[in-house]
Order: sequence, then structure tokens, then C-alpha cells
Amino acid sequence: LSAKRRKQYREDLKDKFKKQFNDKINDVVKRLFKIQDLSVIKKLPCHDLVYEAKMLYVEGYFYATIAMCGVVGENIARMILNDSEITVNRSKIIKGKTIFGRLDFVAINKILINAISIQQDSYKKLEKIRKLRNKYVHGNKFFNPTTVKKDAGILLNLIVTILRLEFKP
Repeated sequence: LSAKRRKQYREDLKDKFKKQFNDKINDVVKRLFKIQDLSVIKKLPCHDLVYEAKMLYVEGYFYATIAMCGVVGENIARMILNDSEITVNRSKIIKGKTIFGRLDFVAINKILINAISIQQDSYKKLEKIRKLRNKYVHGNKFFNPTTVKKDAGILLNLIVTILRLEFKP
């Protein structure tokens, strides 16, 4: 393309994207207010991932939000485990970070709840995140878009609640 046509093409793209964004601005703002405030978790290591999940949700990418919440949920479980000291046979203390690095989400959650390294409510929320994530990511069918949207919002708020409960930022 010539410089003149390239400039016109850019302007046409800008107009197209402005129209697309303006068409969905009300929905974007509504979704933004359905998610808990992230400023309370700003200093936590996973804040950037939670923010990314929030932006996916706000933009309307609900399957991607669900997948990202699964990633964040597993990272939260690993963060809690890595900071835990687990007593074995009433005497030996093992740092969670040293031996449990390669376990999957299910195993980590079970260790956390059995070693009382996590609150019961947080455990239930992590399990809900894991199960919903699996339902959508490993599912063999498509779901009603309204249900996907609702579940994405639920998962995102569960993440923020767990971070508040476990890390008390």
C-alpha cells in the first residue's frame, strides 16, 4: 500500500473499532461493576493475572476469563502451599515449597485442607474454580452464552474473595 492508502486504511480501522467499542460500551461498564474491587489485592504477586482475567471479562471474553481464573486459582493454591509448613508424624516440619512443586490442582487443594493450611471456605471456593474451569475447558459441548457469562463473573469474584481471606491484604 502507498503511504496515502495506508493512512486511510488506519483511519478506516480506527472508525471501525470506535463503532465496535461504542456499540458495547454500556455492557462493558455494567460488567466492570459486577467484579469486586481489585485495589485491595494490588500488592499480591498474582494481581496482574487477576487484572488480566478481569479485563477479559469486561471485554466479553468469557471462556478466556474462565480459563484464566483456573490458572489464577491454581497459582493461589501453590502460593498458599509454598508458604505452608506441614507437620508429618507430629514432629517433622516440611516446607510446602520443597516437595510439592509438581502436584496438580486437586492434590494441592487436598493437601492444603488436610494440613489445615487453608480456610474451609477458601478450599470450597478453589474447588469450585477447579470444577467450573474443567467443565468449560475440558468440556465436550458448547454452553449457553448467558451461563458462561454468569460463571465467568462468579469465578472472578471467587478469586478476589480467596485472596482477601487467605492473604488479608
